Amino acid sequence: MVDERQEPVFDDALFRQKRKHGKYRVVDAPKLEGPVADTHAHLQLLPDPALALARCTVHGVEFVCTIVDVLEDGSTTFDRLNSWKFESAAAAKRFVGWT
Repeated sequence: MVDERQEPVFDDALFRQKRKHGKYRVVDAPKLEGPVADTHAHLQLLPDPALALARCTVHGVEFVCTIVDVLEDGSTTFDRLNSWKFESAAAAKRFVGWT
């Protein structure tokens, strides 16, 4: 059974604005004035953490700090981080020139 409330995962580096009736519109990415860091990410809660990291790479986010609660999240983030980084590098190469 598909959860209709769940957001779709787009396999690209484009920015989208959610519209009515489950529609999305591609919008311009924000113009970053300098280095950007995400100091409070929850990678383990995302449907595709590697894809999120690839988008960060393509859009100039230079640092991502993921937050882990070992009692609630277990060791998932620690166990998967290296594979997420590897997968994100491959995805970022696909996205070059898309933005």
